Amino acid sequence: MRKSFIYVVVILAAIAFMVDRWQRSAKEAVTITEDNELYVEAGDFDVYFELLEPFSETYMLFGADRVTHKSAFNEFSLFAISMEDARPIYREHPDFYRCASPGAARAKKAVQTMNIIAADSYVLDALNEAVSKFNGRGGDHVAVMLEGVKLEMTAAIVREADEDMLNRLPMQSRSNFFLVESVEMVEAMTALEES
Repeated sequence: MRKSFIYVVVILAAIAFMVDRWQRSAKEAVTITEDNELYVEAGDFDVYFELLEPFSETYMLFGADRVTHKSAFNEFSLFAISMEDARPIYREHPDFYRCASPGAARAKKAVQTMNIIAADSYVLDALNEAVSKFNGRGGDHVAVMLEGVKLEMTAAIVREADEDMLNRLPMQSRSNFFLVESVEMVEAMTALEES
């Protein structure tokens, strides 16, 4: 009886740890500063972003990953094409999302990398669901409607050294950031057929 109780306690503790780890990454501290900048605590870094213009767009996913290491500046990397760019390709090549399609090369040129920071746990959960759906279906026909603010990284300060490393970071590590405040999964084919 005592052994089974210990097993149950250990199992429940392990489940609680995994759920907590999955629900929120190291970007727990995502706040807007008095200077109207987004502040992200990422491992040993204090990262600041200027809030640029708002955006609202539907994207078809061509790649999607959850970024889990604690020093990452973002929580998700999406490789996506906006429906605005996808619709003309779709009209000429309805199977453009397949590698063998003649439209695939054109679509590949329109794919953008999006480094996503979730505004809250609801957005985080919705993005987790979209990434899981994308990875579970081999990526075909998964689309998301995203709303938020485009960001520009202004500082990446190593906390212990109080040194800004922004200019030492490769360009791909400091660009294409988005604060996502709302996510909705949409049917990709329906979105493609809208005018």
